[in-house]
Amino acid sequence: MKIICDKCEYTIDRDKYVDGKLVEEYKNIFGTVCPICKSIIKPFKKPFFDENKKNKMELLREEMREKLRKNIKGET
Repeated sequence: MKIICDKCEYTIDRDKYVDGKLVEEYKNIFGTVCPICKSIIKPFKKPFFDENKKNKMELLREEMREKLRKNIKGET
């Protein structure tokens, strides 16, 4: 994946090539810093762990609500 800086239009290619073949494609998940102008290039999409974090938080919230409902009703 080629990343282009918005400010200085420098092209960054961080893919790994072995014997002229693409081995690993760099994905801009967390963001990248331009080596020329030191500006931050934001990621194209949100990291996958952000979505996992939201789903887990909602699951924990639902579990806590159920525990509180049982506790208020006097059930154990």
